[in-house]
Amino acid sequence: MTSEPAPAEAAPYPPENHLLRDLRFRFEHNGDGRRSRAWMPVVPEVCTDQGYARAGVLATLVDVIGGGLAAGAAAPGWIATADLTLRLMRGAAPGAVVEARGQVLRSGRTTVVMEVVLVDQRERRLGDASMSFSVLLRRDANPDISAVRGAGQSTMATDGAGMRQPLRDAMGIVVRDASAGALDVPITDWTRNSMGAMQGGVVATIADFAAETALRAATTEPLVVADMQLTYLGFGRSGPVQSRVEVLGTEDGRGVARIQLDDAGADHRRMTLASAVAVRDLS
Repeated sequence: MTSEPAPAEAAPYPPENHLLRDLRFRFEHNGDGRRSRAWMPVVPEVCTDQGYARAGVLATLVDVIGGGLAAGAAAPGWIATADLTLRLMRGAAPGAVVEARGQVLRSGRTTVVMEVVLVDQRERRLGDASMSFSVLLRRDANPDISAVRGAGQSTMATDGAGMRQPLRDAMGIVVRDASAGALDVPITDWTRNSMGAMQGGVVATIADFAAETALRAATTEPLVVADMQLTYLGFGRSGPVQSRVEVLGTEDGRGVARIQLDDAGADHRRMTLASAVAVRDLS
């Protein structure tokens, strides 16, 4: 008589070497499962050349705290980011600690909606975000969110984790055509989510870099992305992720762009549509 094999356990997420560990996120979970707080220390490696935390990195913080709340609200199902909107009114320089305060606004059978407020350690409002998540059937490979979402504090950081090179270099971004915002970005284990696809905040960061690249080429000004809206259409699993940007308009100190991201290794399947507003100064 043979015994049935034991069900496969989900691999720990994130793995030891991962962007989310190197960003050194910390969390505090409320016992009701509808509110959380998260913190990210700002280091030079995640900042633009204008000296403030990149919008895409802040979108990653938003996506992670939102994803944790949404996964708890959707249990026993799982979730995927459907859309994310981020609006920044002030920058966060190296040495600052950005706090994200998230809460679930609505939890339904197919969708979870939430908002996230960003402040610094001096309680100054940096910006805010809204998100919606699609509720999916749980797979064995999905992590068990209940293991980390009790009331109390937790961290993704491990001993020795941290950014060791500028984010652009760590992501392996290659610029093919600056005027078109055309970037090539590999999908690596360092940037994958728990479902094996590129993590949603990393996707937002590519859109950030692409918009900045195209709008700087169009204006010759050192613009940085302040507002972003992303609609996630499909997973990026193969890579490289390729971007192209349409500059919709520019004026003194400001530009607006539309961004498309495709998975070139999967017959150029469209992954994400985004829009971005870039400005000269976020101080």
